[in-house]
Amino acid sequence: MERYITRGIASNLPTTLQQQLWKLVAQRENEQSKELEEIDYFHVFQFNMHNNQLYIQHKQERPEYVKLHKANYSKTININKVYVIREDDVDLSYYVMLLPDEY
Repeated sequence: MERYITRGIASNLPTTLQQQLWKLVAQRENEQSKELEEIDYFHVFQFNMHNNQLYIQHKQERPEYVKLHKANYSKTININKVYVIREDDVDLSYYVMLLPDEY
């Protein structure tokens, strides 16, 4: 499936973190399809620093899901939250990674 990022993501989120978020989306959707759960199109990622380590909280609403991951990145970033949205059109499906103010 095609993946797109907005200008805000391209200029503010390190590539390492972009790649990690794409992996987390793929892992979550694989889990949901194996469990025959309805796949939520909306992924929310929140970033928090703790003891000089960056953590990513991955959340979804349907079904409710929250999981904390250690980031593959240890520097402070100027972003609190990132969205990944799956768009399913009639003949095309794709993902968009964006900042909340770009929604």
